[in-house]
Amino acid sequence: MNKQDASYIERDKCPVYTAIRVIEGRWKPMIFRRLGEGSRGFGELRRMLPGVTVKVLREHLRQFEADGVVARFSRQKPTLRVQYQLTSYGRTLGPVFETLWMWGTRHLVRLGLDSPRKSL
Repeated sequence: MNKQDASYIERDKCPVYTAIRVIEGRWKPMIFRRLGEGSRGFGELRRMLPGVTVKVLREHLRQFEADGVVARFSRQKPTLRVQYQLTSYGRTLGPVFETLWMWGTRHLVRLGLDSPRKSL
């Protein structure tokens, strides 16, 4: 085994890298925020995130599902609609995003850039 293989093995077992893998993605924090407000349909999420492509939104939702963060379910009334919602396990990420938001806000201020006012 060479040094590169060992570093990948170590990274794959690292809790920080594991957490980052689950939440990394250009749109994942915004998707998480919208689903934190309640269940949403795919089209509703798409309209709430006008810059995201259908492919990327679908990909991020599937990744969240695979990690147990988001659940997909169907509603029959009045028409068949697919909805997404955070799982109870997924809601445990809320404090993680809130902490990252606070740190990022402080960092933006430190850099002299405008900081967002509304939290995730």
